[in-house]
Amino acid sequence: MSARSLSSLESKLILHLEWEKQSVVNIEDAMKIMGVSYDHARQLLHGLMQDHWLARVQPGKYELIPAERGEHAFPDTNPLFLGSVLVQPYYFSYATAAFFHGLSTQASQVVFIATSQDLPRRRLVREKEYRLIFQPEHKFFGWLEMDAYGSRVNMAEPEKAVLDNLDHPAYAGDIPEVAGMLWRGRNSLKWKKIVEYAIRFRSRALLQRLGYLLEVVKIPIDPDVRRTLLEKAVAEGKCYLGQPGRWGVGGEYSATWRVVDNISRNELFSELDVK
Repeated sequence: MSARSLSSLESKLILHLEWEKQSVVNIEDAMKIMGVSYDHARQLLHGLMQDHWLARVQPGKYELIPAERGEHAFPDTNPLFLGSVLVQPYYFSYATAAFFHGLSTQASQVVFIATSQDLPRRRLVREKEYRLIFQPEHKFFGWLEMDAYGSRVNMAEPEKAVLDNLDHPAYAGDIPEVAGMLWRGRNSLKWKKIVEYAIRFRSRALLQRLGYLLEVVKIPIDPDVRRTLLEKAVAEGKCYLGQPGRWGVGGEYSATWRVVDNISRNELFSELDVK
C-alpha cells in the first residue's frame, strides 16, 4: 500500500477529527468543517475512503482511520464500536450484553442493539449482522457507558440485560438460556434492582416468569423483595413459561406464580447445574 497523503482541504478535515477525537464523520459534519457543498463533501469523503483515511460504516457515514495507524491504515475491528455509531439513542443488550457481563457462555454471531427509534431491524456492516430492537420509552432505560474492548459504548446493566432477555427470549437463546443467566448471576445480580426494573416493564407475564424462574432455579432472595414481586405478579389468568408455538401447552402449573411450565426440566436446566 502506498503512503497516505492529503490535500490541504482534506488535511483540515482529518486534523479536525483527530483534534476533537471524533471517530465518525458524516456528510453534514464534513460540510461544516470544510465549508463546502453537500456534493463536494460527499466527493471528498469518498476520496478519503479510497486513500484509506476513512472506512465506510454505512451510507454517508465513515470511520476515521487516524494517522497513528500508519501506512497499513486498518479500520477498527471492534464490532461494538461499529454498532455504537449505527443509531442514536442506543445501548447494547440481549445476548450481546449477557455475554459481555459473563451471564452467558455463548457469544452470539449477531450484535443486539436496543433503541427507542423504530427503524429497519437488520443492518449488515463489514459482514457482521446487527439487530436493532425497538423499545418503547418505558422500557428504554438501565444502561451505563462502559469500556468494551477498547471503545466507550452504552451497555445494559447486568440486571437490565437479564430482563430484556426475559422480555424477548428469542434474542437470548430462549428461556433455558435466561435461566442460565439467573443462575450464573446468583451471587452478583442485585435482586431488588431486578424486581424494581421488572415492574417498570408494565408486563405482568414478565413478572410471573421471573418469579417462577427464581423459584425453580432455587435462587434465594430477600423475603420483602419476593413479596413485592409476588404482589405485582399475581393476577387473574395464567401465562406459559415458554412460547407455546415452540414448547407446546402442556406442563405443570404453579399456583403461586400462575405459570404453566411447558418446558421439561432437562431442557430448562440445560444451561445450569441444578437438580
